[in-house]
Amino acid sequence: MPQRGQPARTSFWVRTLEYARQHHDWVRVPRYYTQATAAQLVSDIINAGHRDPATVRVKGILPGEQWEARWAQAPDGPRGDHIVWIRRVSPPHQ
Repeated sequence: MPQRGQPARTSFWVRTLEYARQHHDWVRVPRYYTQATAAQLVSDIINAGHRDPATVRVKGILPGEQWEARWAQAPDGPRGDHIVWIRRVSPPHQ
């Protein structure tokens, strides 16, 4: 539990998704991944809206939200590193 006056710690994905929600456009995830991990993340993010919220693998996706995601070889990273881009396409159903 955070000390009084200190913000609660949040996961990398919670912070990254919140940042993307605020920018309303494609946002590059600030990490490098292997090709297999990047492809799996993209699949998990795209399909999160079709899953039971209790089984969503990426923390921070809200029930009913729909996201687009894509991956590519990192143009600025070591060979074999890949990046992921995300964009929210619909807000959660209220």
